[in-house]
Amino acid sequence: MTLRREGGRGGARAAATTTTTSRGRSTKLHAEEVSEGRHDYDETTSRELKRLFLNALRTKRDGDVPRVLKLTGTGKAPKRKTPEYKKSELRPVLIKNELKVQLVQFTDTQSFTKNFNADGVEKMMEDVIANGGYGNWRVEMRDETVYTIRVTKSGDAFVSRSGGGGNHGNNALISRTSKNTFLTNDREKKRLMRADDPFLVQVGVSTKDGKIKAAKRDKYKQVEEFLHHLEASLSASEEEQAKKPLKIVDLGCGNAYLTFATYSFLKNTKNMDTNVVGVDVKKQSKEHNESVAKDLGWEKDVCFVQGTIEKAEIPGSENVDVCIALHACDTATDQSLVRAVRWKTKLILASPCCHHNLHVRIKKSTSSSSMLAPLTSIARHGILYERTIDNVTDAWRALVLRILGYKVDVVEFIGGEHTARNTLIRARYTGAKATRALWDEHDAMVSSFGCESYLVEALKEELESQRVHVH
Repeated sequence: MTLRREGGRGGARAAATTTTTSRGRSTKLHAEEVSEGRHDYDETTSRELKRLFLNALRTKRDGDVPRVLKLTGTGKAPKRKTPEYKKSELRPVLIKNELKVQLVQFTDTQSFTKNFNADGVEKMMEDVIANGGYGNWRVEMRDETVYTIRVTKSGDAFVSRSGGGGNHGNNALISRTSKNTFLTNDREKKRLMRADDPFLVQVGVSTKDGKIKAAKRDKYKQVEEFLHHLEASLSASEEEQAKKPLKIVDLGCGNAYLTFATYSFLKNTKNMDTNVVGVDVKKQSKEHNESVAKDLGWEKDVCFVQGTIEKAEIPGSENVDVCIALHACDTATDQSLVRAVRWKTKLILASPCCHHNLHVRIKKSTSSSSMLAPLTSIARHGILYERTIDNVTDAWRALVLRILGYKVDVVEFIGGEHTARNTLIRARYTGAKATRALWDEHDAMVSSFGCESYLVEALKEELESQRVHVH
């Protein structure tokens, strides 16, 4: 493969490359090409991927919006090291009016996000694309062009293209000799909740003419991000859920922003029959939320119960499909998980808040010194120790759910600039039996910290019933 520049030494624009090979045909693409067919991955395709992504960032279409949407790497390439992360995604994002490249990398249970400016992007892409060990790549462009790349045992890469179309021409290209600067605008993120949704107006997040109030932007952002997580979690089973009304319980609903948002999104946007129950200990919250539901004409499908998370009587609790518990304080999150497990809830979305209980349990333990010994440097600083045990609390919650048959991942709920309470536990019930390794991990936690967590104690009967099946 060769690259050429149009216009000789004085040419101001980059030309799309023309590729002729015996095993593949040329595909003109935006500012660069990825040649369809079979090519050497190390020598050709990995470099093309990097050039494609970078030039698509700098190339304008529909104004100042980057052409590239996302670059995703998955799977292990033959004869290469196993990737450190199961999946890596690169995409353009706008942060404080500056375009950056966001790298999100996923393990079985967590995701890690880093943002890179122009100076660090190319080195990061070299590490991820050329040296990351991935065997499958997918490039998605704004014109709906999709490139898929599969690395073979011989080190070649099969490249195919689908979708898209249209001639972008040289007018969209930038000078290869110019400074590598990024655009100043990012593509607008898909919005799942319109700013003029009746419920947003009714609860005071939006004005009557459908504009988000400045003081409520963080609340709107939280609603949006939650709906993205909900949509992703439900997408695999929408057909099954469509056969009957979806039953959702929001434990600790407060002013019910998420309760109403969930109903509006599923019912009005996704066209799914949905019944939602909000639970809160305050009588005032129940009365206020019922009034809002009535004003919206939703009182038949959206109802509220006054009571504690632990003991509130929930109508139809034997058929709960989704359990929501966002920002339930300390053990209220554990109590929500206990109820969800005992209801055999299919999907749990919980965002913990305030982790005090395990701190107290460890402090009271007489056998936790062995755990603290290797963490002396952390324990010396109160804030670091507190954050460490907070993470241990959520990791233990995720482990308990896995033992009880859930597939669990712990992800960032929303950016830290919007709220410090930004961890989300997503758990989908699969019925998978716990392995000996999972139980060993659990027992090591108990031994190391010298105590059981609140959730372990509360679900002791359920956990022991699972342990007897382990061989």
